Amino acid sequence: MSATWGCTMLIVFSLLGVVALLNGTGAIWMALIEAVPLRWLRAHSFYRKPLAWALPALTLLWALLQPVFPLAVWGPLLVMALSVVLTYRMHQSVAFPAVDFPAHAEAEVLPLRDEMEIAVVEHNGVTRAYALDHLIHHHIINDRFGDRIVAVTYCAMCRSMIPFDVTEIGPLFVASFKGGNMIVGDRRTQTWFQQASFQSLMGPLHPRELEMVGYQMLSWRELRASDDVPPFAAFTEADLKEFELPIPGVWRKIMASEVTPGLSRAKHDTSLPARTHVIGVLERGLPPLAVERDAVRAAGVVPLAEIGVVLISGGGGVVGFHQDGRQLSLRDLHIVDAATGEQWTLRGKALAGQGDLRPVALSDEYWFSWKLFHPSARLLRP
Repeated sequence: MSATWGCTMLIVFSLLGVVALLNGTGAIWMALIEAVPLRWLRAHSFYRKPLAWALPALTLLWALLQPVFPLAVWGPLLVMALSVVLTYRMHQSVAFPAVDFPAHAEAEVLPLRDEMEIAVVEHNGVTRAYALDHLIHHHIINDRFGDRIVAVTYCAMCRSMIPFDVTEIGPLFVASFKGGNMIVGDRRTQTWFQQASFQSLMGPLHPRELEMVGYQMLSWRELRASDDVPPFAAFTEADLKEFELPIPGVWRKIMASEVTPGLSRAKHDTSLPARTHVIGVLERGLPPLAVERDAVRAAGVVPLAEIGVVLISGGGGVVGFHQDGRQLSLRDLHIVDAATGEQWTLRGKALAGQGDLRPVALSDEYWFSWKLFHPSARLLRP
């Protein structure tokens, strides 16, 4: 082997080391760069592992076939070995591992605190509760509701929490991230869906829309006062550690800024700061109106007269109901109709009256995400 040929091959393998690094971190940088087509990102999810192993294997094979093992090849090999580790660890499905069919526990045995946000999902005659401080580390909990399967999904970057009935397609996992919102996929066919829009993006099931299941968001203080606390997806104190991205400290800096990774500021609606909490109406057949969450918390009761809906908050979560001609108010964390004396819990369950209130599907998320995925949304200022 001539010196020139050996140097050329070492340059080639050094470049392959760079390719290996790009492959190992591809799930991150390809998701964050808006110009990268989604089909490239999806293709990378299939080929990243075979490529991660093929590059060092070919490099080592070439080195072993030389009369004398070239020591200079150890540099590219070490880079490629690091890239194999990054390939397996730096992917959204690994950073946020979905939970499948968790054990359930009563509130009395769980480390709950008054201010904790709790999502309550009622579907198919079954009610479950999910602590967001637990869910945020997984982004998805696939759970059984009788003979139905519901994927409770939560995107930490935009705060959109949406349960989906996935009985027909099976459990979901965190597939990727694009446009400031997570992409979920079904394990059986690897079809990708945008979580915030419910719509499929590509894959064998495309085109398809996920079926949303309504939920209510309350603080633990509010839910406890409702006297109808459902079983929780079980968790321990260790599951409530502070949320972080794989690179420590980055999450806090992002949350303290107007930066929305994967989404340029040019696509922000500047009516409100990007991370203003808003309550958006998700109910099918109703316009996607939004109200600042803090305004509802301060008022307690906010009627949206034009759509016949009332938003109610005990200072923590916000729930919504069809008014159905009632004049609803809030008294001691209970909903009251002053005209009839009827009373309901914050979840709308009857305490003294003719029946439960009809809930309205809402989303408690950041303004940048709500407006991006609901471009016709109007912001109301009560």
